[in-house]
Amino acid sequence: MNDGDALPAGVVHLHASGVIASVNDWFAEWISRSRKELVGLALDDVLTYAHDDFFPDGRGPGPWMMLDRRDPGRAVIVSREHSREGQTLLLLEASARWRALRDLRRDHDLADRTSTRLQLLMDSSVAFSTATSEDRLATILADTAGRAYNAEHAAVYLHHPDGRTTLVAGHDPFNGEIDSESLIALVSAPRRTLALSGPDEGESLHPGLAPAMRAAGVHALIATPLHHEEMDFGAFIAWFRHERTFDHEAAPLAEALAGQAAQALATLRLQTRLAFAATHDDVTGLPNRRHLEDQLRAIVGQTACAVLFVDLDRFKEVNDRLGHHAGDRMLREAGRRLLAAVRMQDLVARYGGDEFVIVCPTADVSAAQAIARRVLALLHDGATGRVFGASIGIATAPAGSPSTAEQLIRTADTAMYRAKEAGGNQIMSAVGGPITLTGPVASAPPDVA
Repeated sequence: MNDGDALPAGVVHLHASGVIASVNDWFAEWISRSRKELVGLALDDVLTYAHDDFFPDGRGPGPWMMLDRRDPGRAVIVSREHSREGQTLLLLEASARWRALRDLRRDHDLADRTSTRLQLLMDSSVAFSTATSEDRLATILADTAGRAYNAEHAAVYLHHPDGRTTLVAGHDPFNGEIDSESLIALVSAPRRTLALSGPDEGESLHPGLAPAMRAAGVHALIATPLHHEEMDFGAFIAWFRHERTFDHEAAPLAEALAGQAAQALATLRLQTRLAFAATHDDVTGLPNRRHLEDQLRAIVGQTACAVLFVDLDRFKEVNDRLGHHAGDRMLREAGRRLLAAVRMQDLVARYGGDEFVIVCPTADVSAAQAIARRVLALLHDGATGRVFGASIGIATAPAGSPSTAEQLIRTADTAMYRAKEAGGNQIMSAVGGPITLTGPVASAPPDVA
């Protein structure tokens, strides 16, 4: 009988070279090998060090943890005693303890990651709230997602009110080879987070995704939709050029980040709509009277400018006969034609009712009259729809003029009324006080209906 066979523990004698000289029955049974088979093997052929062990490593007397090389879920605690012939190891069954230690390590790591992620969410919430533009918010989201997942790249795609979807921040490793709309659809429609731990997982989700991932060197990705209440804003995707698996907190973290960003986007777009509504007419979409007067106050006296006051002839009769909905359609059409008639640097605004004002950066009366003539010509153009007649008054102010914005508008308004009193469908210019008739521009039907 071996001198260690009576012990409820393993005994392993090692030569000075580290080769197994003998083992007791307990260890042979525990390792599921015969004693004869074990003799002559290096210890490392049988056991491996537990790298996540809380105990010291195997260079001292111990104790330390070692694992069955063929079944890493089984463990022993090892102590060592040196002798002249070599070493004697005492091994105690520790599989349950190893699993408990491993679970404790995992829980500790998870708690650490959770704490880090909670801090990241708090920091990102503050950062999102300070963003003053969608571009800035998207940049914050891309940076935060990259740091949260240790991803090489992160991209933010946004849906725009005009129907476009664009890459607003971050990097697309596919360089457009995969349609971003189809990728976003994978998460937007079902409103779910998608995590792929390898190209093969993308094979059935999207045609061409797996080869594109391999070609781009992308090993994994996680994608999450950006939605708030019933509004879909797009999605963010984090890309990994290294092997990556996702724990059970990966999706909730992505959804929390996406939720914060989407809420901030909803606020930004609401602010944009409110700001637009405060300065624009809700019928024509043109700048309103308030915006016009603010812009004109900043211009008058600083630079030369001309004001064209445009009033649609006999609009009230048509509005009364056909109704306000028809009248609104006419106003929108008239606004579109005014915009088509002016230059890029000119401002077109709806002043109120059937009145529009055009501000041009010029004090040259002939240049202002040329713009007014283009306006009338387009209003008269029946090929594009309804024929409009209009009375237009012009007032100009050179740079350094003492006139105020209100005075300039009032002067142009007075000139417009003179044109209307003269029969309408013509232009009047107020030059140096007196109002001079430039004459009818073209004949227009007596009824804009």
